[in-house]
This record gives sequence, structure tokens and C-alpha cells, in this order.
Amino acid sequence: MPTELERIRLAKRRDTLLEQVRGLGNMMRGTLYATRVRCGAPNCECVQGEKHSKIHFSVRLKGRTRIAYVGKPRSKEVAALVGEYQRAWQLIEQLTEINLELLRPTRIRKSGKQATR
Repeated sequence: MPTELERIRLAKRRDTLLEQVRGLGNMMRGTLYATRVRCGAPNCECVQGEKHSKIHFSVRLKGRTRIAYVGKPRSKEVAALVGEYQRAWQLIEQLTEINLELLRPTRIRKSGKQATR
């Protein structure tokens, strides 16, 4: 049970987190991953040598896994969207912890003893 002073501190921290939530940018849930493939061209170096690297994005929506080819040029842009989603999730987790603590009754002091309301 938080004291009144702790409640004030928690509320200030909550307000700071809410400001950060308001400042969030564009975001997307999912995962970037790289695969190595052979292109199939008979004269390409990948037939006998090192495979080509391809970057894909994967997300599960409405019970189905969706995959999109991203490629190296767009991978930084997509990584930023995924990073912003992860930042949002962390803020939501912190807000949940604070709001849960604020749901608890306040501890008040009476004549040197700690009691609950």
C-alpha cells in the first residue's frame, strides 16, 4: 500500500510516461529477419558460393502469419517502426505497474502507527 507521498510520486511518474506515449511516432508490431537464398540464375555466384541475403518482415494478424519482403534499403525504416512499437509496449508495461499500485488503498499515519483506510 503506497503512502500519500508515494502516490504523488507515482502520479508524477505516470504523467511523465503519458507524455512519452503522446510523443510516440508511427509504429508496427512484428519481426525483421534475414534469410539466405540461391536466386536460381545459372550464372550467378550463389550457385556455388555464398547465398544472397534477403530481409523479410513477419507479423501475425487475425490468426494468420503475414510475411513481406523488405530488402536492405527499407530495413532501417521498418526496424524503426518495430522499435517504436517496442518502446510503446515498454511504456504501457510501466503505466500498468504504476496504475496497479495506485489502485491499492493509501496507507495513512495515525499517531505514529501505520494504518490503512
